[in-house]
Amino acid sequence: MITNLFRVILLVGILLYILLIIYLMKKGRMSLKYSLVWFLTGLVLLICAAFPQLIGFATGLLGIYSEVNGVFFVGVCFILLIILSLTSIVSGLSERLRTLVQTQGMLEKRVRELEEKLSAMENK
Repeated sequence: MITNLFRVILLVGILLYILLIIYLMKKGRMSLKYSLVWFLTGLVLLICAAFPQLIGFATGLLGIYSEVNGVFFVGVCFILLIILSLTSIVSGLSERLRTLVQTQGMLEKRVRELEEKLSAMENK
């Protein structure tokens, strides 16, 4: 079981974490769409820090031998969720970048062709 001092430190740390997410969103450094996973993580941490008995109850339901193992399991699950979310974001941005580069290439080709036509007309 955790001590009351450690619980207070956890709660303050988690609240600072959530405030940091809100600050980053206000400054435009993190969009709402991508911050939902981070908020979900913060809320679960807040609930677990406020009610540590839930960890014991959840580990019992899942058949996990130790509460520490349950905490590590939940941590790994959240890390996987965050990695999956970031991979999805990077994949989407990669596709958008590829489309942008192709469009720019076509526009550059068109500009070169128009410049060649213009210089050919001026030489006549």
